[in-house]
Amino acid sequence: MSSLSQRSLVKDRGNGRNPVIAALDIGSSKVTCMISRRADAFEGQPLVAGAGVQSTRGVRSGAAYDLEQLERSIRLAVEQAERAAGIRIEEVVVGVSGPDLRSDVVKARLPLGGREITQQHVREAGKAALDSFANTNRQVLHSALLGHAVDRTAGVRDPVGMYADSLTASYLVVSAPVAGLRNILQCVSRAHLNPVSVTAAPYAAGLACLVEDEAEQGAVVIDFGAGVTSAAAFSDGILRHIECLPMGGAWATSDLAQGWGTTFAAAERIKTVHGAVGFTDASPIEEVEAPRLGSDGRLEAAHCTRSELAEVLCPRYEEIFELIDARLSKASSTGRPLPRRIVLTGGSAQMTGLAELATDVFRAPVRIAKPANVRGLGETFSSPAFAAAAGLLRSELVGKLDTMRAGVDQGSRGSGQGVLRRMAGWLQENF
Repeated sequence: MSSLSQRSLVKDRGNGRNPVIAALDIGSSKVTCMISRRADAFEGQPLVAGAGVQSTRGVRSGAAYDLEQLERSIRLAVEQAERAAGIRIEEVVVGVSGPDLRSDVVKARLPLGGREITQQHVREAGKAALDSFANTNRQVLHSALLGHAVDRTAGVRDPVGMYADSLTASYLVVSAPVAGLRNILQCVSRAHLNPVSVTAAPYAAGLACLVEDEAEQGAVVIDFGAGVTSAAAFSDGILRHIECLPMGGAWATSDLAQGWGTTFAAAERIKTVHGAVGFTDASPIEEVEAPRLGSDGRLEAAHCTRSELAEVLCPRYEEIFELIDARLSKASSTGRPLPRRIVLTGGSAQMTGLAELATDVFRAPVRIAKPANVRGLGETFSSPAFAAAAGLLRSELVGKLDTMRAGVDQGSRGSGQGVLRRMAGWLQENF
């Protein structure tokens, strides 16, 4: 280790920060763990020291239904990443894509009577806004300041020093159901890991994939997973909105398995290797291997054309995009209009012809994005499937979201108290 790395390590420990960042992305089809050292980060971009991935059957549509399977997948993914990095980890940043992620805008108005606005007034207005979110069935993951309004003038970046009759603070609050979140965190804890914070996966995917201009001018990141399709809208460099749909690429796989008469595993392989949703990319004369179940219940050799696959897959992908588009349009009609530029990522975003299909549905420019703001991913992990995991590493470096509302006190990280324990305390206080 270089002298610079040694000084950074000592500094991190002196500040109570763990010198190692470990990200754990829990998806419906896989669990991914990535490890990075804070000292290796450069201009907000972490360097991946090691990564591991394991498939899981313990999660469906973002919700845990088999705790033992999920715990085993977490252990195996973490062990694989630890071996690759040569580092043992105890704390992780957890990314969740469900169940039922939601964002709400909360506001609070602080009367001032013509006085000068101080930093204390800004803090009081912000606290009042966050305290106004009262839902005992949901746990706040994180919050983001949307802006201030001085009297009737909105969009004030820094109100300190101005004179006003009132100060209004607006925050975006991202939350998840308490019970579903506890099940996931319990599996993390049973794997002998301390979840120091919980982050919405679509937000993390945005941190990994968006270029600076997209984050500032506005873009919607759609994280297209196996069981959940989630969207995060960004503008002015901050998170503006989150949507979550409990449907993903696995639904198209199920359609193919049912329609072609084959197993789910075989349908997934057929879809991954030969699938397409654009008929210009699917030749009606190009035959591919597509085994199907015979009379004895075993797979038998069979063939179909790529256009036949597209006829089965395309309607489901189109339906998912239409549902997301409808939800985003509804959110735009009830609040600030959301950006139209679409950045598509996630494991199910790698289907041939998907960008063209998404462009037709959203009526906006669409690009397929890989994680670009994280270094050292290598060929295996430098794909849209690992955007959320890579973004979790970066979320710990940029720190633009306030995670204190999730029960994670920034000043007490590394104290050994995890989110699960603090959530238990929160439940005892409120019930």
